[in-house]
Amino acid sequence: MKTVSILGCGWLGKAVADTLLKKSYAVNGSVRTEKKGETLKTIGATPYIIQVENTGITGDFDSFISKADILITAFPPGIRQNPNANYNARIKLVLASLPSNCKLLHLSSVGVFGAMQGKVNESTLPIPDRNVGEQLLGAEKSVMALGTHATIIRLGGLVGDGRHPAKQLAGKTGISAPTAPTNLVHQIDVVNFLTAVIEGNFWGETLHCVSPSHQQRNDFYTIECEKNGLALPQFSYDKSGRNKKVLDTKSAELFGFTYQLAGCHFKDC
Repeated sequence: MKTVSILGCGWLGKAVADTLLKKSYAVNGSVRTEKKGETLKTIGATPYIIQVENTGITGDFDSFISKADILITAFPPGIRQNPNANYNARIKLVLASLPSNCKLLHLSSVGVFGAMQGKVNESTLPIPDRNVGEQLLGAEKSVMALGTHATIIRLGGLVGDGRHPAKQLAGKTGISAPTAPTNLVHQIDVVNFLTAVIEGNFWGETLHCVSPSHQQRNDFYTIECEKNGLALPQFSYDKSGRNKKVLDTKSAELFGFTYQLAGCHFKDC
């Protein structure tokens, strides 16, 4: 039985853990509180209270990682909550403790690309235009030093299991970039994507996990709010250069992947 340790077993990490457990993997999951740890126990995962900070890791990280065949780094950069968070430094701390026989599945974000980079794929050089993008890119470069021991997955904007941007945009006014394309992905598709990478042993890759359905923001969110009885969003039509459209050009050929919920509709969340 293979063991997977998920560093950051929150909204997405817990869903990944649940699927891997059903496929007979042993799963360790890190959380920040005892209460969340109890929730992990209910699905069969082994919880660890671990926090990765800028200058050190608290908790029993050695036990968490010592018997792991695969580590999934699934914790967010945390810059919104703490502007002083140094995501790259935190990833480097994790890498320094990674056993030599342990593979790494690093969850990054399409936010590594600048908002005005246009159409981008896995071979496009990221040019971040925000601090969080720069930190994401720095962390990716650190992970790439592992070569064929690691794979990087850049995730689109996450929806599913009660989460959808239409909720946040409903009734708001002056929303920018109305014609920019959406770059979303459903939680179920992400879980299936990550599972396929793990089970197929696709290491040494940089992959994009983002829905092939790219719609104009104003059209998509207006329709989603209208269909679901939410207050309609109002967009600003001041000129915007946002045109980022992130393409997944590898997964179909590499492991035959198809997106089950490519529409990323509110009703599926």
